[in-house]
Amino acid sequence: MEKKGAVLVVGAGVAGIRASLDLAEAGIKVYLVDKSPNIGGTLQQLDKWFPDNHCEMCKMLPIFDRDQTSQFCLRRDLAHPNIELIPYSEVVGVAGEVGDFEVSLRVKSRKVDTERCTACGICAEVCPIEVRDEFNEGLGSRKAAYIRYPLAIPNVYTIDGENCNKCGECVVKCPTQAIDLSAEDQVRKLEVGAVILSTGFEEFDPQVMGQYGYGRYPNVVTSTEFERIISCGGPHAGGLVRPSDKKAPKRIAFLQCIGSRDLKRNYCSSACCMYALKEATLAKEQNPELDIDIYYMDLRAFGKGYYRYQQKAKDEYGVNFVRCRVPVVREDPQTHNLLVVARAEDGSQISSEFDMVVLSIGQTPSPRFQELGQLLGIEFNKWGFCQTEGLSQVETSKEGIYVCGSAAAPSDICDSLIQAGAAACQASTLLTSTRGQPVLEMASVGMSARADEDPKVAVFLCRCGEDIASVVDMEEMLGFVQGLPAVVYAEERPFLCLPETLSEVSRKIVEVGANRVIFGACAPYGRERLFREALKGIGMNTALGQMVDLREQVAWPHKNNSTGASEKAKALLAMALEKIKIQEPLLVDSYPVFPQALVLGGGIAGLTAALSIAQQGCEVHLVERSSELGGNLKEHYYTLENPDLASLLKDTVAEVEANPLIHVHTSTEVAGISGYGGRFVTTLKRAEEEPVTIEHGAIVLATGAEEYEPTEYLYGKNNKVITQTELEKRIALGQASGLSSVVMIQCVGSRDEERPYCSRVCCSQAIANALKIKEANPDAQVVVLYRDIMTYGFKEEYYTKAREAGVIFVRHDLENKPQVTLKGDKIEVRAYDPIMAETLSLEPDLLVLSTGIVPSDNAKIAQMLDLQLTEEGFFQEAEAKFRPVDLLTDGVYVCGLAHSPRSVEEVIAQAQAAAQRAVSLLRKGQLESGRIVSEVNERRCSACGICVDACPYNARYLDLEQGFAVVREALCQGCGVCASLCPNGAAKLRGFKETQMFAMIDVAL
Repeated sequence: MEKKGAVLVVGAGVAGIRASLDLAEAGIKVYLVDKSPNIGGTLQQLDKWFPDNHCEMCKMLPIFDRDQTSQFCLRRDLAHPNIELIPYSEVVGVAGEVGDFEVSLRVKSRKVDTERCTACGICAEVCPIEVRDEFNEGLGSRKAAYIRYPLAIPNVYTIDGENCNKCGECVVKCPTQAIDLSAEDQVRKLEVGAVILSTGFEEFDPQVMGQYGYGRYPNVVTSTEFERIISCGGPHAGGLVRPSDKKAPKRIAFLQCIGSRDLKRNYCSSACCMYALKEATLAKEQNPELDIDIYYMDLRAFGKGYYRYQQKAKDEYGVNFVRCRVPVVREDPQTHNLLVVARAEDGSQISSEFDMVVLSIGQTPSPRFQELGQLLGIEFNKWGFCQTEGLSQVETSKEGIYVCGSAAAPSDICDSLIQAGAAACQASTLLTSTRGQPVLEMASVGMSARADEDPKVAVFLCRCGEDIASVVDMEEMLGFVQGLPAVVYAEERPFLCLPETLSEVSRKIVEVGANRVIFGACAPYGRERLFREALKGIGMNTALGQMVDLREQVAWPHKNNSTGASEKAKALLAMALEKIKIQEPLLVDSYPVFPQALVLGGGIAGLTAALSIAQQGCEVHLVERSSELGGNLKEHYYTLENPDLASLLKDTVAEVEANPLIHVHTSTEVAGISGYGGRFVTTLKRAEEEPVTIEHGAIVLATGAEEYEPTEYLYGKNNKVITQTELEKRIALGQASGLSSVVMIQCVGSRDEERPYCSRVCCSQAIANALKIKEANPDAQVVVLYRDIMTYGFKEEYYTKAREAGVIFVRHDLENKPQVTLKGDKIEVRAYDPIMAETLSLEPDLLVLSTGIVPSDNAKIAQMLDLQLTEEGFFQEAEAKFRPVDLLTDGVYVCGLAHSPRSVEEVIAQAQAAAQRAVSLLRKGQLESGRIVSEVNERRCSACGICVDACPYNARYLDLEQGFAVVREALCQGCGVCASLCPNGAAKLRGFKETQMFAMIDVAL
């Protein structure tokens, strides 16, 4: 049995990684399990993401105490002292109860010893078996000895037991004897306090929809296959070609909602529209002459920045949008071109020929997830996704088991990561209540050399079997380094990374009295940790060890040029020696964290965040500028999913007020904030009272937003024109009876030139109100004038129910909005119906406007905290996909409507995610800097302030009394912006001295 009080995270895709990192940063032991031999999930198949077409997956890496974790690209390495990766494993048994689960894992044998495998690839070279390459969606093949993708995590090979023919060639050829074809699966038992399910989704198989020809027509591909086709690491090295003849296509059609929004799967997969937009724009970037049509029913660009992205695809890239659902695709057997046949809104026939058709396939739950759910005793909804409880997006039907991402509902990356943070928060809260606060495990930093010691360098060269030695002359290398100044010892080894070799190397370093070490081996991903641990084991500062990549940088790219490879290897080793000779031990600085949090905003986001922090044992100051708590939720009574918001608000306020760790400040404004992550000082001002100053380590911004007050459509001029919120109140108070005719207009104050974003909740609110009216009076006429209905996820079912109840939906567009005039004492609404191809004239009892959400005045807080706002005025997060609750000033987090328009359940999840980020910081007790940080030459500094303004991490400030800039080392990320901008050369990166750089350049030349 292993580690009570730990958390098991099942599924190591992006949501599982985020949940694990959040828990690990809070000091909680995590077992991260995945059924695949390599982690990363579907995300690893994608190169870029909307809405900016960047990667930036590395932004998930910890900001504070970063030397305790790997800082490489998360496609290549994931390491944290509190996370244990257990890939190629499945849960086969669960016993116990909340706080004390006993979980049995079947750890499948990959037939390869992970400690001995060097990822040389020889096993794959000699393997005679080829099978379908799942990672590239069957567009290529792989061997039975394989690694899922280049530099996968962990970067070791697996023998596919189902397809291996046991020929034994890999066993014979493996240079480290890492392969054992007789190795069997193992059962491992874990004791954990909580479980998080982040098992993701499976792609819908479009072969069951034969009308599209998938599997029969070679040029009909899925959206994921298209991702692999255009990927630089894909089977065509990023070249956009069609499968049938490998020619570049000229016309491509994207068909939306394949496997979603139909009778069998009456839900929206939430991300497909945006994936189509992204893939279309990436294709257009490759070939601007491409003609691309996207066939859709509703373009659901409801996320933050998504509508702008949609408009950019249309206006700048020239993507064409066709509103209709395509019933059939036909193929010309001679050319393999594809004919898309459909009927437009006006009834006209559409028939267009394309070189390729891309099916935007939906998300479906894995059949294996059902088996896992039965083991865990959790409930599922009718479509096989995990059933969550009430307004929580992460609580399952079984206490202590949480869910996030597409295991609970179809989600995109951003929402999956928010839910992952919320699930981590719930699990952390549970463990805090049952076990007490965990303590973050920290590694100590050793020191074995003084600045005044002469360098004594030991050099260890790795042959990597013959992977390096077959190209680089190792005897020549050994003789070369032995003759270099300051080298006191040099040797070569077959494999430096093997456990027994590292032990021998460690002893040899001590024996020869070396105080600096060079390892000439392979790429640092994964391996650098091994060498660092070896140095720590003998008390040597890890900065005094240097890795030189002789495999990926020398041997592999120069296989046919042994002489050139050897000369390059000599140059790299000589440069490394010059650097390490001058290198000094790099020590870390630290400062204590104020163990309190400040939450600004007393709506449901702020209330939830405050509770989530306090329930984990941290003190909280909750500040609300109005006289009472509740925020916008006081004006709302129900949602599509929840009939009683009043009880939710009442109960939450009562919990907050009863919690002794939460200090509520109503009718209070923030007068000033100073400081930085871990050590903020805030002045609070309440009318007629003396200002109060509080010290705190983290800030959560939950300042909310406001409902747009319309000036159009006679609002405010006629009492028959009201907003959806006003209608909701009338219905809840029983004041809406007798309505026989209601017209609703969507997107009032949203998705226009002034506010080019979707307010996300308006469509759901309109449908909820429409259904209430129909329940009260089934004969009432309810007409909804809309542009795109944004009932994403499981909200789609309510859209269907509304249509079945007789609610009439009539589409309009931005250029042809409804017209509202007075006709005597009646309101006349005129709207063009594209299906009827005529203008409708309606005279409703009530005209209801679905008004958007507009940001509060956030400028003051943004200025105090050096934050950025979006063009619309919401707070700009640090990274749209991978740090959705972090702001650009470290230690400051955002949730709720201050971030962007969101539903109540989404606000709650985001508040929990922000709270967990805050708790992870507060629990550290103290913050330690990285080894590589900026430093200031005080004599050169002129206190111009350029570096202070440019620092993206608020890690520098001006000491006006001393007259120079000062570095807050624990906040510095070593990015080097200050060094690049300093006009006097006063800003430098520790560990990168000018003398080192010039010495390296000189020896290279």
